[in-house]
Amino acid sequence: MKIDNTFNLFKKTKVLLIGDIMLDQYVFGKVNRISPEAPVPIFLYNKSKEMLGGSGNVLSNLVALGTNIFYLSLIGNDRNGVKIKKLLKNLNFKNYFFLQDSSRKTTIKTRYIVNSQQIIRIDQENSENILKILEDKLIEKIDIHIKNKDVVIISDYNKGLITRRVSKYIISKANSLKTPVVVDPKKKDFSLYRNAYLITPNQLEASEVTNMKFNNNSETEVCGKKIIKKYNIKKVLITRGDKGLSLIGKRMSIHSPTTAKEVYDVSGAGDTVLAVVASCLPNKIEEKTVLSLANKAAGKVIAK
Repeated sequence: MKIDNTFNLFKKTKVLLIGDIMLDQYVFGKVNRISPEAPVPIFLYNKSKEMLGGSGNVLSNLVALGTNIFYLSLIGNDRNGVKIKKLLKNLNFKNYFFLQDSSRKTTIKTRYIVNSQQIIRIDQENSENILKILEDKLIEKIDIHIKNKDVVIISDYNKGLITRRVSKYIISKANSLKTPVVVDPKKKDFSLYRNAYLITPNQLEASEVTNMKFNNNSETEVCGKKIIKKYNIKKVLITRGDKGLSLIGKRMSIHSPTTAKEVYDVSGAGDTVLAVVASCLPNKIEEKTVLSLANKAAGKVIAK
C-alpha cells in the first residue's frame, strides 16, 4: 500500500504492537467447469503469494506509515513460522520478539481467489490460550518495551496470545504510563478490554457484544455508547463495511463513508484502519481527518 505525503508526521510515533500473527496465503486461479467426481468447481491454479496476516498485517501497515514499532507475537516451531520470519526480513523489519511454542502450529489462512472474489478459505491453527510460562515471558517483554511509547496496539485475533491476564496487564500498565491503548477485538467477551482508550470492533462484533442490530447512524451511536458505558472505554470506532466508519464517544459521534467504489473483499481493511487511527492518536490530528485518512487507506486495500 502506497502512502502519500500526508503520513510523514508518523515517523516519530513510537508504537508497541502485541497480537496474533499468521501467514496469509492467496491462491489465484479460475473456474471453468464442475468436477465429474462431485458437484464442486474445479479450481485451475495460476499463481500464489504469501503475506503477513493478523497482527502481522497491522505491522505491515505501520511500517508503510513510517512509525517506530516494537512488535510482540507468537509462532510455532514449523515451516510457516520460518516463512513469517523471512517475510519480516523482506520487510527489513528487525524490532520484534516472538514467543515460540513447539506444541502449536503457526496459524495459516489460505484463500482461493477467482475474479477478485474468494471462493473458499482454509484455516490451520491452534487457538487455545498460551501456557502460563509463555504468559510470564510475554508480560516480562511487555514491561520492558511499553516504556516511552506513544501508543499501544492490541491486535487480538483470538488465537490464544491475548489472554485475560495479558490484556489486563497491558491496559493497566499503559494507563499508569498515560499511554493510550487501542484494541482490535475478536473475542466476544469485551470485559478483557475494560479501561482501554479505543476499541475498534466491526459491525458484527459490536452487534453481538451488545445484542443489538443496527443499520443507520443513530442506532450505531446507541450501540457504541452502550459499549463505552459497560466497559469503561473512552471511544469506540465501529467499522461498517460499505457504510464506512463510525467514531463514537460519550458526547460525540462522527460518521465517515467509505471511499471504495466496489467492495469485493474487505480482508485486511480493518487492520489498515487500526494502524492509521492508532498512528494518528498521539499526534492529535482532528478526528474527522483521522477517519478520512483511515477510509482512504482502507479503500486502497479493498480495491486491491
